[in-house]
Amino acid sequence: MIITKKHLSRRTFLRGTFGTMVALPMLDAMVPALTAQSRTAANAPFRFGAMYLPNGIQPAFWHPDAVGSDFEFKQVMKPLEPFRDQVVTISKMKAPDGSVHLGASAAFLNGTGPAGGREGTGGGGFGNIQSKKTVDQWIADKVAEDTPLRSIEIGTEDMGTAAGACDGFPCTFFNTLAWRDDTSPLPVGINPRVTFERMFGESGNTEQRLASLRRKQSMLDSVVEETARLRRNLGPADNAILDNYLTNVRQVEQQLERMEARQASLVDTSDAPIGIPDVFDEHMTISYNLMHLAYQADISRVFTFLLGHEASTRSYAHIGVPEAHHSISHHANDPEKLEKYAKIGLYHVLKIAEFAEKLKATPDGDGNLLDHTVIYFGSGMSNGNQHDRNNPPAVLVGGGNGRLQGNRHISVDNKEPTANLLLALAHLANVEIESLGPSTGRLDL
Repeated sequence: MIITKKHLSRRTFLRGTFGTMVALPMLDAMVPALTAQSRTAANAPFRFGAMYLPNGIQPAFWHPDAVGSDFEFKQVMKPLEPFRDQVVTISKMKAPDGSVHLGASAAFLNGTGPAGGREGTGGGGFGNIQSKKTVDQWIADKVAEDTPLRSIEIGTEDMGTAAGACDGFPCTFFNTLAWRDDTSPLPVGINPRVTFERMFGESGNTEQRLASLRRKQSMLDSVVEETARLRRNLGPADNAILDNYLTNVRQVEQQLERMEARQASLVDTSDAPIGIPDVFDEHMTISYNLMHLAYQADISRVFTFLLGHEASTRSYAHIGVPEAHHSISHHANDPEKLEKYAKIGLYHVLKIAEFAEKLKATPDGDGNLLDHTVIYFGSGMSNGNQHDRNNPPAVLVGGGNGRLQGNRHISVDNKEPTANLLLALAHLANVEIESLGPSTGRLDL
């Protein structure tokens, strides 16, 4: 038998000027002609993303009343209903205790949080940057393979570095969800331009990168000749996938350029970091678009997204909540504040639904990106008014390469620790971890 189908390496890049390298999405031409059957859900790359919402969600606005399948979506989770068949929500768990706010986020992915105590407690914690390796990093160990970025950590705000401003702990704990190991935090990057440059290979220091960006009209323009050569070797289906992907890259570029132009036109913003949007909704949109590109081009298979740091004072005026998120979370059961508290949670779930829709619309092997992904969204507390660690929001979205059955509301017994869910997430990625933090066993998904 003569095989005429051409085979591209999975790590083929389009190389352009100024150090530009554009990774490519998965194409049929990257699969040897006699191994097409290997592109099944079981063999597709497993992808994982974790999103953390600060200040909790009122349980009555989130958790379904009925357990099992075909449950009714409550108001805050409602945007995820179109994905019912790939949604699993878990209630009645117990998040780890600890520092009022910092402990909620710092323990989200490892069940532990800071290894020491606060300043002045004698616990040796102040200035001691130590915790435990997080589940996302255990998963990255298994699935990263030869991806350019082992994992990506992003956020929208940070606490700075002022000692004493972060519950008496180093502020690193407020700015970090992921830990590479017990002493290596991976703080979030809040500048989308920097994340974009990490993904697509800009070189040099900040000034050199900025000068390079100003010299070229578009990153894609610098690889246009090589793209044309590649197209001649691709079939119609692969060319359609390539067109969609390059359109998404250009869209992100244009978003960044519009945001930078707006900042440049404002007075007294000469010190503003290029690429950090002045409009929060744009920041959220472009961050999710970047993570979609990271998955689509197989630049990274694991990311964490700190939607806001605990005790965040960000306002959400664009959805009718001009007050600070933290103050609204202390609602004292006031109906107006409760409604605004729900609006903030609903907004973030809407953004996740938009992201899920993009993944679902992106072909990947024999399915789509959502089929081969597990998204974990949650918080380290439930009712922010009481900093309650009982019954926090926790939802999984995606197919997990056929390993996660959706359309389920799981209600656990005896306040099962959220760390048991972390063990279950690792298991979905074929990672077996004996324990994480206060885990008592793997939650049955």
